[in-house]
Amino acid sequence: MALFQCNMFSESIFSSTTVNVILPTPNEGAEPGGRNKQYPKDGEKYQVLYLLHGFSGDYSDWQRNSGIERYAQERRVAVVMPSGGNSFYQNLPSGANYSDFILEELPAFVQGVFPISAKREHTFIAGLSMGGYGALLSALRKPQQYAAMASLSGALWKLDEYFRAVTEADLVFPVTKPLCHAFGADFARYDHTTCDLATMLQNAVDGGVELPKLYQCCGTGDFLYESNLEFKALAETLDIDYTYEEGSGAHDFDFWDPYIRRVLDWLPLTGGFVD
Repeated sequence: MALFQCNMFSESIFSSTTVNVILPTPNEGAEPGGRNKQYPKDGEKYQVLYLLHGFSGDYSDWQRNSGIERYAQERRVAVVMPSGGNSFYQNLPSGANYSDFILEELPAFVQGVFPISAKREHTFIAGLSMGGYGALLSALRKPQQYAAMASLSGALWKLDEYFRAVTEADLVFPVTKPLCHAFGADFARYDHTTCDLATMLQNAVDGGVELPKLYQCCGTGDFLYESNLEFKALAETLDIDYTYEEGSGAHDFDFWDPYIRRVLDWLPLTGGFVD
């Protein structure tokens, strides 16, 4: 396994940002003189998983808190982990266009610098919590770019209704202010056709869009568990390639670490180079 910490200037965000990239390497952990030491030849690429962090996190969260390096090496898939701030992976009024960064600029960067495939069938996106929302949002906004999308404990179900209820109940919830930054006060910029995952998923199916396959999981002790069940209830009524799993656990890496392995096992990985 090789880990690259890339410090780059992003025109979309109009700021420097950091991205971690994992590339599998030959013979990781092998005895001397063992397996083939082949690196990618001209034209050979790695499949890639874009892996998004949650609220208040950054590019290093998955690296520091899970075994993603080992899992990627075992399955021979590249993993790209960007920073998304607390943007909910939206284009912000400030001009920090995180959606454009994830959908356009970041893939162009990593495909230009690393042996990473640009083909849809080799490209996947996943995330936890806010990143689960961001992963599905990105794949639904640009379904022709991804073969699979996955949410781990994602903030998936009607964010405007959920957080208005939190606000009206006068609950102390530190995500409220960043949500206003991302979507506007009282969710004025929350356009259901471009921001609400349930609406976007239903509209895509009704429009005959070829969607990526969808994986969703959540811990039964997670504060987002009930809203994940509501999204599951919708997804199961639709004619899509859909997998749902749950298990004991809360909103933390004790749950996300084993389940990112399940995501990787679910993905259509080849275990080697692709053209």
